[in-house]
Amino acid sequence: MGFGGGSISWGQKLSFGTGHVLNDLCASVWFSYLLVYLQYVLLIPSGLSGIILLIGQIADAVATPLVGILSDHGQCCCIGGQRLCNYGKRKIWHLIGSICVIVSFPLMFVGCMGLCEHSNGIGYLIILIALVCLFQFGWAAAQISHLAMIPELTHVEAERDELNIIRFSFDIITDILVYAIALIIFSQSSHNLSQVTAESGIDFMILALSITGIGIIFTVIFHVGVDEKPIKIERPASIIGTAAVSLKTQWLGWFYNWHFYRVGILYTAARLAHNTSIVFVPLYLQETQQSAEMLALIPLVMNIAGLLGSGLLKITIKLYGKKASYAMASLMGLISCIWLVIDTNLSENAATLDPLLGPPSSDNAQFYLLASMMGGGAAMVVILSLTSAADLIDSNTETSAFVYGCMSFCDKMSSGIVVAVIQGLHSWVCQEGCTYFYAQVLIYGVGIPFVFVIITSLLGPKTQSEQQEARTVKNYGTCRTEEATSLIEYVH
Repeated sequence: MGFGGGSISWGQKLSFGTGHVLNDLCASVWFSYLLVYLQYVLLIPSGLSGIILLIGQIADAVATPLVGILSDHGQCCCIGGQRLCNYGKRKIWHLIGSICVIVSFPLMFVGCMGLCEHSNGIGYLIILIALVCLFQFGWAAAQISHLAMIPELTHVEAERDELNIIRFSFDIITDILVYAIALIIFSQSSHNLSQVTAESGIDFMILALSITGIGIIFTVIFHVGVDEKPIKIERPASIIGTAAVSLKTQWLGWFYNWHFYRVGILYTAARLAHNTSIVFVPLYLQETQQSAEMLALIPLVMNIAGLLGSGLLKITIKLYGKKASYAMASLMGLISCIWLVIDTNLSENAATLDPLLGPPSSDNAQFYLLASMMGGGAAMVVILSLTSAADLIDSNTETSAFVYGCMSFCDKMSSGIVVAVIQGLHSWVCQEGCTYFYAQVLIYGVGIPFVFVIITSLLGPKTQSEQQEARTVKNYGTCRTEEATSLIEYVH
């Protein structure tokens, strides 16, 4: 069965789900271990480490709308006189992005290459930042092109939701795979270290090379198994030749639709809750002097909970609707934050009475349950926000990459700025050491986005007419032709 006809075979769905595995594998290491690697292996100060991550997020943020615009236009390169757009305007950008990721990502974890000792490591920092920017451009190209295929391949809402759930289920499965591999590597390390130190560089290099190899296999499966056949949209003869003008008009039209901003805030808040949790949980574990194995074990538990949550979403959406599902997932995450407040305060008070008790323990069943609720809630709101974005786009598939690009721009910029600010504060406040700094980061940095998710989800359309209005792109200075499948405009 082909795409676009409202009936997608499971083989095609699963092949589509593999298209983001390489990105997901690398993102797990990027968010969970990059700051740990920079701070504890390369011994780069926390403030500078945050700036490096911010530069990468800015590169990603700038690339996402750019790739979205080029992908919507169907722009691509020609090799040997052959126009590669025939391969599929989304798939070609996915291929370009995947190649950039495959080349750059492993090189970020090969160590200083003898450059750290020269010029105070400036040469290595320049190379590292260049690799980070190349990686983030490639990541953005693959992400946006993959997301933009969903509303193009089917305009059946249930199938779009299913594709998003399958896509994110693969994300969580690959996260679990990353942390399982990390657990094996860290636990079998020849250095036999209780914590990550400068001697752990070889472990991170093996991890990066391993997941890149696995990602290449899944990328090949995607490109072989998915034949991009977007929904055909018939245009009246009177507007043939004005497609470029129409496309620009539809881009501008989104900015007159307040639901575009609502879904953008919803998507950004959901991503911020998810990204903050996976970035700072490992740093919290390092701060509280947990073992190196815990750097893999706790994120592993969080992602298993996310996988179980994603499996329940299809049922909860069908029975209770998306608003109730948003509320359930967000409350789960907020409970974990409140729980962490209580646990931290109790541990701090106990340590005041008996300094030998030290920081709160992260190796007991209570903390595993807390981490499960935080990881499960964050994963569920991300999936729901993606389905809301697909619902917003609906049949306006010509601008789908632009919409995802704008939302991803806000997501990447906010995540980068938040991480850089937090790391800058850590460098300033914790010069003599901190015990509970990253605990507070998890409480407020994850809890506040969950509150925004609840508020913005409740502002969504209720009636069928409001839902249709939310999907309508208003185009000013243009005329509308009546078509059942798409919005087609042309300039007077």
